[in-house]
Amino acid sequence: MKLEMQPLYKFKLPREALIAITYKCNAKCHMCNTWQYPSKSAAEIQPSDLESLPNVVFCNITGGEPFIREDIKEFVEVMKKKAKRIVISTNGYFTDKVIKLAEKYPSLGIRISIEGLPAANDELRGIRDGFDHGIRTLLELQRLGIKDIGFGITLSDRNILDLMELYQLSKAMNLEFATACVHNTYYFHKFDNKVTRFEEFKREFEKLITDLLKSKRMKNWFRAYFNYGLLNYAYGKKRLLPCEVGTDLFFIDPFGEVMACNAMDMSMGNIKKMPFEKIWNSEQARQVRQAVRACQKECWMIGSVSPAIKKNIKIPAVWVLKNKLRLMMGKELKLC
Repeated sequence: MKLEMQPLYKFKLPREALIAITYKCNAKCHMCNTWQYPSKSAAEIQPSDLESLPNVVFCNITGGEPFIREDIKEFVEVMKKKAKRIVISTNGYFTDKVIKLAEKYPSLGIRISIEGLPAANDELRGIRDGFDHGIRTLLELQRLGIKDIGFGITLSDRNILDLMELYQLSKAMNLEFATACVHNTYYFHKFDNKVTRFEEFKREFEKLITDLLKSKRMKNWFRAYFNYGLLNYAYGKKRLLPCEVGTDLFFIDPFGEVMACNAMDMSMGNIKKMPFEKIWNSEQARQVRQAVRACQKECWMIGSVSPAIKKNIKIPAVWVLKNKLRLMMGKELKLC
Protein backbone atom coordinates (compact mmCIF):
# COMPACT_ATOMS: atom_id res chain seq x y z
CA MET A 1 0.00 0.00 0.00
CA LYS A 2 1.38 3.39 -1.01
CA LEU A 3 1.49 5.88 1.87
CA GLU A 4 0.93 9.58 1.25
CA MET A 5 3.88 11.74 2.27
CA GLN A 6 3.14 13.88 5.32
CA PRO A 7 4.74 17.26 6.08
CA LEU A 8 7.75 17.09 8.39
CA TYR A 9 6.07 19.45 10.84
CA LYS A 10 2.81 21.26 11.38
CA PHE A 11 3.04 25.02 11.35
CA LYS A 12 0.97 26.85 13.95
CA LEU A 13 -2.36 27.87 12.45
CA PRO A 14 -2.98 31.61 11.92
CA ARG A 15 -5.27 33.75 14.06
CA GLU A 16 -6.38 36.34 11.48
CA ALA A 17 -7.76 36.16 7.93
CA LEU A 18 -8.09 38.70 5.12
CA ILE A 19 -10.37 37.52 2.33
CA ALA A 20 -11.02 39.44 -0.90
CA ILE A 21 -14.14 37.96 -2.46
CA THR A 22 -14.04 40.06 -5.64
CA TYR A 23 -11.87 42.57 -7.50
CA LYS A 24 -14.93 44.20 -9.05
CA CYS A 25 -15.51 47.73 -7.78
CA ASN A 26 -17.98 50.52 -8.50
CA ALA A 27 -15.44 53.20 -7.44
CA LYS A 28 -12.50 54.51 -9.46
CA CYS A 29 -10.07 55.45 -6.73
CA HIS A 30 -7.09 57.68 -7.42
CA MET A 31 -4.81 55.67 -5.12
CA CYS A 32 -5.97 52.21 -6.28
CA ASN A 33 -6.39 50.79 -9.79
CA THR A 34 -8.02 47.48 -8.83
CA TRP A 35 -11.22 48.65 -10.51
CA GLN A 36 -9.36 48.51 -13.85
CA TYR A 37 -8.67 44.79 -13.34
CA PRO A 38 -12.02 43.29 -12.25
CA SER A 39 -12.19 39.58 -11.53
CA LYS A 40 -14.51 37.49 -13.69
CA SER A 41 -17.43 35.95 -11.84
CA ALA A 42 -16.70 32.45 -13.15
CA ALA A 43 -13.17 32.55 -11.70
CA GLU A 44 -14.09 33.91 -8.25
CA ILE A 45 -14.10 31.81 -5.09
CA GLN A 46 -17.37 30.47 -3.76
CA PRO A 47 -18.43 30.41 -0.10
CA SER A 48 -17.97 26.62 0.01
CA ASP A 49 -14.28 27.09 -0.90
CA LEU A 50 -13.72 28.52 2.59
CA GLU A 51 -15.03 25.47 4.45
CA SER A 52 -11.52 24.13 5.18
CA LEU A 53 -10.28 27.37 6.76
CA PRO A 54 -9.23 27.16 10.42
CA ASN A 55 -10.93 28.93 13.29
CA VAL A 56 -9.58 32.48 13.64
CA VAL A 57 -9.97 35.37 16.04
CA PHE A 58 -10.59 37.93 13.30
CA CYS A 59 -11.68 37.91 9.67
CA ASN A 60 -11.82 40.88 7.30
CA ILE A 61 -13.97 40.43 4.18
CA THR A 62 -12.99 42.89 1.49
CA GLY A 63 -12.63 43.40 -2.27
CA GLY A 64 -12.81 45.33 -4.61
CA GLU A 65 -16.23 46.21 -3.33
CA PRO A 66 -17.53 43.10 -1.51
CA PHE A 67 -21.20 44.15 -1.69
CA ILE A 68 -21.08 43.68 -5.46
CA ARG A 69 -21.20 39.95 -4.69
CA GLU A 70 -24.85 38.91 -4.47
CA ASP A 71 -23.82 35.94 -2.30
CA ILE A 72 -21.94 37.94 0.36
CA LYS A 73 -24.41 36.59 2.95
CA GLU A 74 -23.23 33.04 2.23
CA PHE A 75 -19.60 34.07 2.80
CA VAL A 76 -20.60 35.54 6.15
CA GLU A 77 -22.48 32.36 7.06
CA VAL A 78 -19.39 30.24 6.45
CA MET A 79 -17.05 32.55 8.35
CA LYS A 80 -19.45 33.05 11.28
CA LYS A 81 -18.69 29.43 12.18
CA LYS A 82 -14.95 30.08 12.10
CA ALA A 83 -14.26 33.66 13.22
CA LYS A 84 -14.96 35.31 16.56
CA ARG A 85 -15.21 38.68 14.83
CA ILE A 86 -15.93 39.59 11.20
CA VAL A 87 -15.47 43.04 9.71
CA ILE A 88 -16.49 43.94 6.16
CA SER A 89 -14.63 46.75 4.40
CA THR A 90 -16.79 48.68 1.94
CA ASN A 91 -17.23 52.07 0.31
CA GLY A 92 -20.78 52.12 1.70
CA TYR A 93 -22.40 52.96 -1.62
CA PHE A 94 -24.89 50.08 -1.59
CA THR A 95 -26.78 51.17 1.50
CA ASP A 96 -29.72 48.79 1.14
CA LYS A 97 -27.46 45.74 0.76
CA VAL A 98 -25.34 46.72 3.77
CA ILE A 99 -28.39 47.29 5.96
CA LYS A 100 -30.04 44.03 4.90
CA LEU A 101 -26.92 42.06 5.86
CA ALA A 102 -26.49 43.94 9.14
CA GLU A 103 -30.12 43.22 10.07
CA LYS A 104 -29.45 39.49 9.71
CA TYR A 105 -26.04 39.61 11.42
CA PRO A 106 -26.06 42.49 13.94
CA SER A 107 -22.68 41.47 15.40
CA LEU A 108 -20.92 42.16 12.10
CA GLY A 109 -18.37 44.94 11.92
CA ILE A 110 -18.70 47.41 9.05
CA ARG A 111 -15.92 49.82 8.04
CA ILE A 112 -16.67 52.37 5.35
CA SER A 113 -13.91 54.05 3.38
CA ILE A 114 -14.28 57.83 3.30
CA GLU A 115 -11.35 59.77 1.89
CA GLY A 116 -12.17 63.25 3.12
CA LEU A 117 -14.93 65.82 3.19
CA PRO A 118 -17.44 65.56 0.33
CA ALA A 119 -15.42 67.22 -2.45
CA ALA A 120 -12.16 65.41 -1.63
CA ASN A 121 -13.87 62.06 -1.09
CA ASP A 122 -15.81 62.09 -4.33
CA GLU A 123 -12.76 63.19 -6.33
CA LEU A 124 -10.43 60.59 -4.79
CA ARG A 125 -12.99 57.78 -4.93
CA GLY A 126 -14.17 58.70 -8.41
CA ILE A 127 -17.75 58.04 -7.42
CA ARG A 128 -20.51 60.62 -7.53
CA ASP A 129 -22.11 61.38 -4.16
CA GLY A 130 -19.89 58.75 -2.56
CA PHE A 131 -19.57 60.74 0.67
CA ASP A 132 -23.36 61.06 0.95
CA HIS A 133 -23.86 57.34 0.41
CA GLY A 134 -21.19 56.43 2.98
CA ILE A 135 -22.57 58.72 5.69
CA ARG A 136 -26.14 57.62 5.00
CA THR A 137 -25.10 53.98 5.39
CA LEU A 138 -23.38 54.74 8.70
CA LEU A 139 -26.44 56.60 10.00
CA GLU A 140 -28.73 53.74 9.01
CA LEU A 141 -26.43 51.25 10.77
CA GLN A 142 -26.52 53.42 13.89
CA ARG A 143 -30.31 53.56 13.72
CA LEU A 144 -30.33 49.75 13.69
CA GLY A 145 -28.20 49.70 16.81
CA ILE A 146 -25.18 48.08 15.13
CA LYS A 147 -22.22 48.63 17.46
CA ASP A 148 -19.10 47.66 15.48
CA ILE A 149 -19.16 50.40 12.85
CA GLY A 150 -16.86 53.14 11.72
CA PHE A 151 -15.06 54.68 8.80
CA GLY A 152 -11.51 55.18 7.70
CA ILE A 153 -9.31 57.29 5.45
CA THR A 154 -6.38 56.35 3.21
CA LEU A 155 -4.06 59.31 3.53
CA SER A 156 -2.18 60.95 0.69
CA ASP A 157 -0.95 64.39 -0.31
CA ARG A 158 -4.44 65.08 -1.67
CA ASN A 159 -6.41 64.57 1.55
CA ILE A 160 -4.05 64.95 4.51
CA LEU A 161 -5.68 68.27 5.41
CA ASP A 162 -9.04 66.51 5.85
CA LEU A 163 -7.68 64.09 8.44
CA MET A 164 -8.66 65.97 11.58
CA GLU A 165 -12.07 67.02 10.26
CA LEU A 166 -12.94 63.38 9.58
CA TYR A 167 -11.57 62.35 12.97
CA GLN A 168 -13.71 64.98 14.70
CA LEU A 169 -16.71 63.79 12.71
CA SER A 170 -16.11 60.22 13.89
CA LYS A 171 -15.97 61.43 17.50
CA ALA A 172 -19.16 63.45 17.10
CA MET A 173 -20.94 60.41 15.64
CA ASN A 174 -19.39 58.07 18.23
CA LEU A 175 -17.88 55.87 15.52
CA GLU A 176 -14.58 54.02 15.18
CA PHE A 177 -11.99 55.80 13.06
CA ALA A 178 -9.28 54.01 11.06
CA THR A 179 -6.32 55.36 9.14
CA ALA A 180 -4.13 54.04 6.35
CA CYS A 181 -1.56 55.51 4.00
CA VAL A 182 -1.18 55.06 0.26
CA HIS A 183 0.77 51.91 -0.62
CA ASN A 184 2.20 50.52 -3.84
CA THR A 185 1.51 46.81 -4.35
CA TYR A 186 0.22 44.39 -6.98
CA TYR A 187 -3.08 44.26 -5.06
CA PHE A 188 -3.76 47.92 -5.78
CA HIS A 189 -2.21 47.74 -9.28
CA LYS A 190 -0.54 50.98 -8.27
CA PHE A 191 3.17 51.78 -8.10
CA ASP A 192 3.39 55.57 -8.24
CA ASN A 193 1.71 56.48 -4.93
CA LYS A 194 4.00 58.67 -2.83
CA VAL A 195 3.96 61.17 0.00
CA THR A 196 5.71 64.50 -0.52
CA ARG A 197 3.87 66.86 1.87
CA PHE A 198 5.90 65.73 4.86
CA GLU A 199 5.40 68.82 7.00
CA GLU A 200 1.61 68.64 6.62
CA PHE A 201 1.69 64.92 7.41
CA LYS A 202 3.73 65.50 10.56
CA ARG A 203 1.56 68.41 11.74
CA GLU A 204 -1.76 66.64 11.19
CA PHE A 205 -0.59 63.33 12.63
CA GLU A 206 0.73 65.10 15.71
CA LYS A 207 -2.74 66.53 16.31
CA LEU A 208 -4.34 63.12 15.89
CA ILE A 209 -1.81 61.23 18.02
CA THR A 210 -2.00 63.84 20.78
CA ASP A 211 -5.78 63.59 20.97
CA LEU A 212 -5.69 59.79 21.00
CA LEU A 213 -3.12 59.74 23.80
CA LYS A 214 -5.27 62.11 25.86
CA SER A 215 -8.28 59.83 25.48
CA LYS A 216 -9.58 57.83 28.44
CA ARG A 217 -9.83 54.72 26.26
CA MET A 218 -6.77 52.46 26.38
CA LYS A 219 -7.57 51.25 22.87
CA ASN A 220 -7.01 54.79 21.60
CA TRP A 221 -3.54 54.91 23.17
CA PHE A 222 -2.48 51.98 21.01
CA ARG A 223 -4.16 53.58 18.03
CA ALA A 224 -1.87 56.53 18.69
CA TYR A 225 1.07 54.13 18.41
CA PHE A 226 -0.34 52.72 15.15
CA ASN A 227 -0.60 56.24 13.73
CA TYR A 228 2.94 57.00 14.88
CA GLY A 229 4.00 53.97 12.81
CA LEU A 230 1.91 55.19 9.89
CA LEU A 231 3.68 58.54 9.93
CA ASN A 232 6.98 56.67 10.17
CA TYR A 233 5.96 54.68 7.05
CA ALA A 234 4.98 57.85 5.17
CA TYR A 235 8.48 59.15 5.83
CA GLY A 236 9.93 55.99 4.27
CA LYS A 237 11.48 54.68 7.47
CA LYS A 238 11.92 51.12 8.72
CA ARG A 239 8.86 49.36 10.10
CA LEU A 240 8.58 49.67 13.90
CA LEU A 241 7.55 46.05 14.58
CA PRO A 242 8.43 42.77 12.82
CA CYS A 243 6.08 41.62 10.08
CA GLU A 244 4.81 38.06 10.44
CA VAL A 245 2.26 37.79 7.66
CA GLY A 246 2.06 34.20 6.50
CA THR A 247 2.37 33.21 10.15
CA ASP A 248 -0.16 35.25 12.13
CA LEU A 249 -2.23 36.29 9.11
CA PHE A 250 -3.15 35.01 5.67
CA PHE A 251 -4.77 36.59 2.62
CA ILE A 252 -7.02 34.84 0.12
CA ASP A 253 -7.58 36.55 -3.23
CA PRO A 254 -10.79 36.24 -5.30
CA PHE A 255 -9.29 33.35 -7.28
CA GLY A 256 -8.56 31.24 -4.19
CA GLU A 257 -4.83 31.82 -3.91
CA VAL A 258 -3.63 31.69 -0.30
CA MET A 259 -0.97 34.33 0.28
CA ALA A 260 0.93 35.79 3.19
CA CYS A 261 -0.66 39.21 2.61
CA ASN A 262 -2.00 41.47 -0.11
CA ALA A 263 1.38 43.12 -0.73
CA MET A 264 3.49 40.09 -1.72
CA ASP A 265 2.45 38.36 -4.93
CA MET A 266 3.45 34.81 -3.92
CA SER A 267 0.94 32.00 -3.46
CA MET A 268 1.18 29.18 -0.94
CA GLY A 269 -1.45 27.20 -2.85
CA ASN A 270 -5.04 27.42 -4.05
CA ILE A 271 -7.93 26.84 -1.65
CA LYS A 272 -10.06 25.51 -4.53
CA LYS A 273 -7.60 22.67 -5.11
CA MET A 274 -6.30 21.81 -1.65
CA PRO A 275 -7.49 22.03 2.00
CA PHE A 276 -6.13 24.99 3.90
CA GLU A 277 -4.08 23.04 6.45
CA LYS A 278 -2.27 21.16 3.68
CA ILE A 279 -1.47 24.48 1.98
CA TRP A 280 -0.32 26.02 5.27
CA ASN A 281 2.15 23.19 5.91
CA SER A 282 3.42 22.89 2.34
CA GLU A 283 6.94 23.49 1.04
CA GLN A 284 5.51 26.35 -1.01
CA ALA A 285 4.24 28.01 2.20
CA ARG A 286 7.68 27.62 3.78
CA GLN A 287 9.25 29.41 0.80
CA VAL A 288 6.70 32.24 1.08
CA ARG A 289 7.57 32.71 4.76
CA GLN A 290 11.24 32.91 3.84
CA ALA A 291 10.37 35.65 1.36
CA VAL A 292 8.42 37.50 4.06
CA ARG A 293 11.51 37.52 6.30
CA ALA A 294 13.52 39.03 3.45
CA CYS A 295 10.84 41.54 2.42
CA GLN A 296 11.95 45.20 2.27
CA LYS A 297 8.56 46.84 1.66
CA GLU A 298 8.21 48.06 5.29
CA CYS A 299 4.39 48.10 4.93
CA TRP A 300 2.36 49.44 7.85
CA MET A 301 -1.20 48.19 7.33
CA ILE A 302 -3.59 47.43 10.15
CA GLY A 303 -3.96 43.79 9.05
CA SER A 304 -0.30 43.00 9.72
CA VAL A 305 0.29 45.56 12.46
CA SER A 306 -2.57 44.56 14.76
CA PRO A 307 -1.27 41.02 15.43
CA ALA A 308 2.28 42.39 15.71
CA ILE A 309 1.17 44.85 18.41
CA LYS A 310 -0.53 42.05 20.35
CA LYS A 311 2.54 39.83 20.09
CA ASN A 312 5.03 42.59 20.99
CA ILE A 313 2.80 44.51 23.40
CA LYS A 314 5.69 45.79 25.57
CA ILE A 315 7.13 47.92 22.74
CA PRO A 316 3.98 49.99 22.05
CA ALA A 317 3.13 50.03 25.78
CA VAL A 318 6.47 51.65 26.62
CA TRP A 319 6.02 54.15 23.77
CA VAL A 320 2.53 55.02 25.06
CA LEU A 321 3.75 55.51 28.60
CA LYS A 322 6.67 57.73 27.58
CA ASN A 323 4.56 59.93 25.36
CA LYS A 324 1.67 60.26 27.77
CA LEU A 325 4.21 61.45 30.33
CA ARG A 326 5.63 63.94 27.82
CA LEU A 327 2.17 65.39 27.27
CA MET A 328 1.53 65.57 31.01
CA MET A 329 4.76 67.56 31.40
CA GLY A 330 3.80 69.91 28.56
CA LYS A 331 6.50 68.62 26.21
CA GLU A 332 6.16 67.98 22.49
CA LEU A 333 5.84 64.45 21.15
CA LYS A 334 8.88 62.88 19.54
CA LEU A 335 7.70 61.89 16.07
CA CYS A 336 9.55 61.85 12.75
